[in-house]
Amino acid sequence: MDYLSPQQLEELKELLLKRREEVLNRIRNFVEGDTFKVSNEVRDEIDTADLEMEREKLLRLRERETKYLHKIEYALRKIEEGTYGICENCGGPIGYERLKARPVAIYCINCKIKLEAEED
Repeated sequence: MDYLSPQQLEELKELLLKRREEVLNRIRNFVEGDTFKVSNEVRDEIDTADLEMEREKLLRLRERETKYLHKIEYALRKIEEGTYGICENCGGPIGYERLKARPVAIYCINCKIKLEAEED
């Protein structure tokens, strides 16, 4: 992690902590059911299929948020372990600008491009 200055590392950690709090707030809203509250009057007017489609969409969003939260937690653990910002494929640095744009990145841009090309 020598290529990241202490200031850069602290900035990225703060960014991850901020994003974690944002994600946790969104997940709390899902859990509290705020997104599923529909009055009986409105429910009678809305087709049941539409409600079910909306519920499925919200469940997918919650699942996506939960996965993102796990990535954030993983990145924070890597900071504590001293391995944050190191590509899990080639072992090289991920790069500060890439980490600022995507602080949960686990691959450098070159490895990410290669891995995506292999998926196609």
